[in-house]
Amino acid sequence: MRTGFQFRDAPIRRKLMIIIMATTATAMLLGCFGILTFDSVLYRANLERDLQALAQITAGNSTASLAFNDSKSASETLHALRARLHLVTACLYEADGTMLARYVRASNPEPCPPPAPHDQIRFGDRDATVSYTITMSGKPIGTLMFLYDLREIAERRQLYGTIVAGVLLVASLIALLLSRSLRGVIEDPIAQLVKVTTAVAETGDYGIRATRVSADELGLLTDGFNEMLAGIQSRDNRLTRALIDREEALRDEKKARERFHFLAESMPQKIFTATPEGEVNYFNRQWIEFSGLSSEELRHLGWAVILHPDDLDADRDIRGRSLETGEPYNLQHRFRRADGEYRWHLTRVHAMRDEEGKILMWIGSNTDIHEQKEREEALRRANDDLQQFAYSASHDLQEPIRNVTIYSEIVGRRYKGVLDADGQQFLGFLTEGGRRMAMLINDLLAYTRAGAADVDVSLQNSNTVLQQTLAGLAEAIRESGASVTHDVLPQIYIGQAHLQQVLQNLISNAIKYRADEPPKIHVSAVNVGAAWQFSVRDNGIGIDPQYKEKIFGVFKRLHRDQKYSGTGVGLAICQRVVERYGGRIWVESSAGRGATFHFTIPRYAGRLQRAAGERADG
Repeated sequence: MRTGFQFRDAPIRRKLMIIIMATTATAMLLGCFGILTFDSVLYRANLERDLQALAQITAGNSTASLAFNDSKSASETLHALRARLHLVTACLYEADGTMLARYVRASNPEPCPPPAPHDQIRFGDRDATVSYTITMSGKPIGTLMFLYDLREIAERRQLYGTIVAGVLLVASLIALLLSRSLRGVIEDPIAQLVKVTTAVAETGDYGIRATRVSADELGLLTDGFNEMLAGIQSRDNRLTRALIDREEALRDEKKARERFHFLAESMPQKIFTATPEGEVNYFNRQWIEFSGLSSEELRHLGWAVILHPDDLDADRDIRGRSLETGEPYNLQHRFRRADGEYRWHLTRVHAMRDEEGKILMWIGSNTDIHEQKEREEALRRANDDLQQFAYSASHDLQEPIRNVTIYSEIVGRRYKGVLDADGQQFLGFLTEGGRRMAMLINDLLAYTRAGAADVDVSLQNSNTVLQQTLAGLAEAIRESGASVTHDVLPQIYIGQAHLQQVLQNLISNAIKYRADEPPKIHVSAVNVGAAWQFSVRDNGIGIDPQYKEKIFGVFKRLHRDQKYSGTGVGLAICQRVVERYGGRIWVESSAGRGATFHFTIPRYAGRLQRAAGERADG
């Protein structure tokens, strides 16, 4: 395990050298071993055939000697075998086993092997015994025995081993030299990658690149490594930029927070902030001074500790609705001062959002409007008294005016023949004045009723209200030949009678103040943020721009001739109704080019209902 671990952790140069040398040596050893093994097997087979042939030849030459029992001739035949250096002993036996002749090498005397009953070659560890039967006319007459020294094979193996060792040594040296010169093809690109990796790790510079030196797998590895560095460099640059931007954003946010807190602490209003979930996390100094509580106490106890008990439910409902919808809200309620007095405040709360529209925080201001509420209450009571007086005066004047009108008409019918022309003219003036006085009183009553509080404010379909209005003006539309068109109108929160009153006055004015051609009137509405803007456009005689504010006053008329009847209260009623709901009304016109009256009604139900109630009370 230790050797394997050391080899695994060895430098690539050493690994390549060891691998090349081990591979070369193994291949050479296996090759040489195969050659030696093949040579040994082949040599032994050849030796066996050679000994068989030698025995056969010698037996043939010894047949006559055996037949005539000539030992001298047989000895000469056997001594002829001394040319075979590794032939140790040769013996010729007669059929009865008697030795006729023998040959023994002087340098290696060995006894003759006994005759064998069969022809055979038997190999031992040191020598081989050859037995060959000599026959004549098919009958055995003797046996030839050889003892052959096998050291020749060992010598041959030793010689070949020496050759193999030499070849292996030379091959190893050649392989070593070749590995030194050729391993750079593999080692250099890898070493370069290691060098670049080390440089990147030490310097942190991902702009360093490795040089591609080949088109093989190492070249592809180099390209992939460079691409990886390029990707890391790109991500590192983006990350660095992001970190820098984040640090700058944090610094900017800190500066903005410090500026906000400075402004909040410097403003006379009470300022607070809350999390996106509505949990208040900051109160400015004005709140601390007003409530007499610390910032921690205010955050812990919440609004309930300083809010008037009668305002808790409304505050909770409106605040919850705003948290659900993300919409800003305005609310008037009472907060308890440190001395125990409850004072009216106007609270405005808006959501601060990020670029994606997600709420980051809520920012609210609380403005003390206690004195303003007291003045408004005093003004409301004065207005109520004035309105009641106007209503009572108008109602009380109806009976005398009605009597003047009735009796002037009676006098006109009964004494028509008695009165001269001047008397009849004066009586006409009296009758007409009574009718105009009655009309003025009725319009004054309508104006006072426009501010009444007992109006059912609900979601109204403006298209339906417009159709009802046109039905009431059907006779005037028919007589004038007017054409009234409209777009699809929205649903809004308003009293039905109020919307019908505004539309009726504007459309009837468009019919009344028409030019020579038949009136063309178009009613439309567009969404302008927090409100719907209605428009009533006509092609009438128009209005001089210098009178665009005057026409909304009570009893303000631009035309005094009999052609355009009226009291000058209709547009004042429209303005009173629209302003009751927090909207406004204005006109765009020029003389002789028609007029377009615009008025706005807020979209939000809750806000509109509160506005309606407050204006009704005021």
